[in-house]
Amino acid sequence: MEVEPQLIAQFVATGKARLIYRHLAQIGPESLVSAEAMHCAGDQGKYWDMRRTLYERQNDLYSAGSIEGGLTFIAGDLGLDKQQFSTCLTKHTYQAAVQSDMDSSLAAGVRQRPVFEVNGQRLVGVHRLEDFALLINQ
Repeated sequence: MEVEPQLIAQFVATGKARLIYRHLAQIGPESLVSAEAMHCAGDQGKYWDMRRTLYERQNDLYSAGSIEGGLTFIAGDLGLDKQQFSTCLTKHTYQAAVQSDMDSSLAAGVRQRPVFEVNGQRLVGVHRLEDFALLINQ
């Protein structure tokens, strides 16, 4: 079972922890545009839905002819107002915020995903729920 939903249910939803997502563009310019798309979806309350869908459908997305077209198609699948989404994406409304986020990640020494900071300890890679629980409950 995937750990993230368990972390959210047991620790974030109960107020014991916060989940802060920072972008790290590892696949080139398409990663930056995808990160912007998450924020554009967030304008319509679908940030986390877009994030999940991008991970689930990344092979299709990155093999499409146009990253923007693929993202707009996904936005439609999520029930977003495609015109509002497309305008946000075309205007690069969140480009500076995404770039700043990525710069902060790199400055903190983050070079790969996933990376977690828990009570001053850095966990790199995939970990069990128990590993997080030990650190969170310290």
